[in-house]
Amino acid sequence: MKKLLLIGAGHAHLYIMRKLKEEKGEHDVTIISPSEYQYYSGMFSGYLEGLYNKEDMRIHIPTLAKAAGIHFTEGAALSIDAKAKVVLTEKGDILSYDVLSVDIGSLTAGIDVPGARKHALRIKPNYRIEEVARAMQEAKNPVVVGGGAAGVEMALSLSARRKLEDKKPVSIISHSPLLENASAKAQEEIKQIIQDKNLPLYLKEKVANVTSSHIITSTGSQIAYDEVLWLTGPKAPGLFQTSQLPVDQEGYLLVEDTLQVKEYPAIFAAGDCASIRQYPGLPKAGVVAVRQSEILWENIKGFMKEANGRRFQPKNTYLSILSTGQKKGLLIYGRIVLHHPLSWKLKNRIDQKFMNTYKVNG
Repeated sequence: MKKLLLIGAGHAHLYIMRKLKEEKGEHDVTIISPSEYQYYSGMFSGYLEGLYNKEDMRIHIPTLAKAAGIHFTEGAALSIDAKAKVVLTEKGDILSYDVLSVDIGSLTAGIDVPGARKHALRIKPNYRIEEVARAMQEAKNPVVVGGGAAGVEMALSLSARRKLEDKKPVSIISHSPLLENASAKAQEEIKQIIQDKNLPLYLKEKVANVTSSHIITSTGSQIAYDEVLWLTGPKAPGLFQTSQLPVDQEGYLLVEDTLQVKEYPAIFAAGDCASIRQYPGLPKAGVVAVRQSEILWENIKGFMKEANGRRFQPKNTYLSILSTGQKKGLLIYGRIVLHHPLSWKLKNRIDQKFMNTYKVNG
């Protein structure tokens, strides 16, 4: 019986666990993850606003693993020896495999700014979300650094909850325009929403230093804070370079469109931790990992049976819905930009459906 080792419990690996539960075949599968819970990032904004509780947005991996006949190991992979086909964990365990799949997401970029690592809160790994939410809600003067989708959504959701308690809104600092990769129409709409809700906004301000009480920008501005949440985009995990595996220029594991490493075809990867050679510009977004899930599973099964794999072809346009607070959402799909309660309802329905797929009763 071949050994399948899953590192990480991201979107694609949750799908594999569900398929193993449904198919009930003879498999020797182990999953390793640093927390017994996998938190669903799509619901973080709702959790920060108080619309969901922690049970709504997290999946208990050991329960799902047991239902699927999978061994669960709590820990983190330290290095991968692709030739010997073993993985070393930070606890000193050595796990062997015939087929390996990695779905560990990304880390936070820009954290090397002086003082940031010491003073800034981060939500990656995602099991940090509970302590981050508590700290930002209790803060007198909270700041979010980052004007991308995550930064904007978190700041607006937190501010909506804080307004109910007569607390100051969250300030946003961004070195680039808000939603830099979105259309000009979407950028203008989100900027207007933030201004209408009176969130202090610092655009084209690059953070140069973080002291214990102030954020100092490259233009010399000093912005007071007592909690700062760092949401400045994705950064590649160090695992692949440490393991001397093929990586792209930014350090992400380089895979083909079959989601396999060309030099080591027994290694697969999906989601934010990997870059596909044929599609270098693919965004690091959960929706991509969800779409990769089926192909990842089919190709792993095919590889074990020495069959040909399917090729992943990304869509040109992905649906994005950002929660803007008070059960309204900004829907972005190609040229369509819609800020409306119906957008939030659609987002809520999609998120609830995803979670219900992986909840195991009993």
